[in-house]
Parts: sequence; structure tokens; C-alpha cells
Amino acid sequence: MKRLLGILGLCALALPVASSQAYNGGPLRNVTDLAPTCAGCHSSFNKEQLRGEPEAFAAGQVKETKHYKAIEDGAGPYAQMSPADRQKLLADVKLMDELAGITLSAPTSLKPGQEAQVTVNVKGGQGVVGVFLVDTDLRFQARPLQGDGWVIVGAPKVWGSDGKEQTKWVDSRAPSLQKNLNSAIIFDQKSEIALKKVAEGKVVWTVKAPHEPGTYSMTAAFHFGAEKWSPVGTVTTPTGQVMARGGPGGPSARILFAKPVSVTVR
Repeated sequence: MKRLLGILGLCALALPVASSQAYNGGPLRNVTDLAPTCAGCHSSFNKEQLRGEPEAFAAGQVKETKHYKAIEDGAGPYAQMSPADRQKLLADVKLMDELAGITLSAPTSLKPGQEAQVTVNVKGGQGVVGVFLVDTDLRFQARPLQGDGWVIVGAPKVWGSDGKEQTKWVDSRAPSLQKNLNSAIIFDQKSEIALKKVAEGKVVWTVKAPHEPGTYSMTAAFHFGAEKWSPVGTVTTPTGQVMARGGPGGPSARILFAKPVSVTVR
């Protein structure tokens, strides 16, 4: 019995690490509906998305505390960096945050069951970024849009920083399953720090309004990394994998919400 408990304890300790490693660089195995609640290692872009949370907890989740301070203090994975490199990384990360953004466009009035397009434009990140269509801009309470009675019609359409349409995300879903996901992963995003130019992307969903009349909130969560575009922001593992300097479970990734849109269904 003690041996079994010991094994279970080790498994429990291993789960958060495995989860964070799978998530950094995108939840590439979780080809399903997604919400920002699963990304516990990410830094919140601002405190607004943490309203209602205990003050001490909220203060510890924002990027200034969770990420910037770790770089400034040389804590954890930043301990082996020189002061000059840490200063450079911090400046590059702040520039990414300054240039990043997300907007959502949707009709503000629909009839029950009416189809409409929702367009989300994003700026920021390097490599892989994620966009999730959700009901609220509360980080730990947002759920996939379908939870409010919306229906997503067909697969989301995705365009990357090269302007070309991508289908890699929905093509990764099992052939027997529907592809009408609230999530979209955009691959091969290329930001250019020398030009102070961040990658742009776009996702378009076709949705059907809920059948129940009322006023509904809609927004999108943008997940992106802030370190990899910096010349001092990556490390290479013995197997050749390029990781963010902060590590697979570090706070270098961001959660940023679009300004919510209120849609009246009547």
C-alpha cells in the first residue's frame, strides 16, 4: 500500500510539469475546444482580467510581477544570464508587450439562430500562438463560446504572418471528429525585433446565435510568447529543441483578451 501511494504521489508531482511542457509552444496535442484557464504558467497581460480574484493572487499573476521581476532578479532560469543579457531580455520582452494586441469584430445584433462571422486579428508572439473564442475576459472563468448557446459552424479559418491560410491545426484533429472548434493555433509566426515588427495573424469563425433571446458577451483570448524573438531569449536543449529562456513552464507567455463585444439576440 505504501508503495502504491508513493507511486501515485510521484505521478501527481509529475502531472503539472508534463502539462506545462505540453502547453509551452502551444497545446499541440489538445486539438479540441480550449479556454485560458488551462494555462496556469502564463502571465496575465493586465490586472483587469483578474478582477474578482484575491488581491495578493492577482498581483502575482500579472506580467510585471510574474515575469519582469524574475528577469530583473535573476531568479530561476534567468540566474545563469549575465546582468547585461538580462537587461537586454527585459527590454525586448517589454517591447513585445508594447506592440502586441488583439481585436474582435462581430455583429452587435442578431436574430436567434442567425449565422454571422466573427473576425479576430492578433499581433505578437513568435513561432506558435493561440486564439480562443470565449464568453468573458475573466482569465480563470472564461469558457468556450458554445457554453452560452452559440454554435460554431465549420472549422475556423486561419491566416498567419505570411498572409497564407493555414489548416494545420484543424487537420490535426481525428478524421472522425467535427472541426468546429473555438480554438485556433497559428503556426510559424515570425516577428522581427530588428525592425520592431511583430507577427500578425487572423482567425475567422462562422457562428450561429443562441436561440434564447438576450444579451451575450463575446471575446477572444490570445496566447503568445514574449521571449523567443529576442537574441538572448532562447535556449537549445541537447535534443536540439529551441525553448524560451524562461523554460517550458515559465511565465514568459501571455494571456491577452480582446475588448468584449455585447451581442443582442432578439
